[in-house]
Amino acid sequence: MIQIAIAGPGNISHRFLEGIKDVPDAAVTAFGTRNPNRVKAYAEAHHIAKVDSFSNLCNDSSIAAFYISTPNHVHYELIKEALSSGKHVLCEKPITVTTAEYRELLGIAHAKQLVLMEAHKTLYTPVFQSISNVLNEHRLGEICSASAGFCRNDPHAPDEWRLHTRGGGALYDVGCYGLAELFGLFGPDLQLKSHSQELVDGLNTGGMISLEKNGIPMNVPYSFVKDGDCDLRIVGTLGTLTCHAFWKSDSYSILCDGQVMNYRFPFASEFTFEIQQFINRINNRQWQDRFSEEISMRILEILDSSLTI
Repeated sequence: MIQIAIAGPGNISHRFLEGIKDVPDAAVTAFGTRNPNRVKAYAEAHHIAKVDSFSNLCNDSSIAAFYISTPNHVHYELIKEALSSGKHVLCEKPITVTTAEYRELLGIAHAKQLVLMEAHKTLYTPVFQSISNVLNEHRLGEICSASAGFCRNDPHAPDEWRLHTRGGGALYDVGCYGLAELFGLFGPDLQLKSHSQELVDGLNTGGMISLEKNGIPMNVPYSFVKDGDCDLRIVGTLGTLTCHAFWKSDSYSILCDGQVMNYRFPFASEFTFEIQQFINRINNRQWQDRFSEEISMRILEILDSSLTI
């Protein structure tokens, strides 16, 4: 049984706790927080007996791994401390704020033979695997265009996303979803063509990332202040595939010759699949996953470039 501690037991950790229920080889046994009293009732409700500082849990031999869901700007320091203490790490996206930070952490993880994995849940769902098969089997014909949007007015977004801090803003929050989806489906060799950003008082609140592969346009619209496109849409010469809310969806459809074919893969939590992948890598000693590492690096390269646009 892999015992996991959650660093940052906030909003998203509720969904992680739901997802891990269907992972037989792992359990959350501790919360790492700077304010134990603040999460005491939450821990008790989920039968988490151990609530301690992050550093103390790093030195706890019973803890094998961390799930980090803190604000982006502290990911790097927490991951580094966890890896240096011999713990595996699953960290929410973006895994770091810059490519330089990620390269350093990968070096530590590889040297210590530890799993360092970014929590891009969309890459591990049954829907993603099925859509990958559709593309590999050329069932849409030649691909003409693709887009993966995440645009919604979210008044309940955590305050830290709206602050002028490292890793704040919509690109780091919701823009990463569409980038992961397109890089995952079409490979990490997509090229950045342009990135238009919407700024409010210097804070990125949305934008449009334009990518290209072999002349095929692929776009990522994103926003956390405007409702809009929340679909994966792939247009081919033989049909169009649409998946709404692709980052958590259990279904998609294909329109071909005027007929709509629907595909559904029911599950309780979309978090289960990324957690199971993380545990599989630990148990099978698959320390490196070059495919997911390349995707994480390509996303961070785009985040890096956004700072100079």
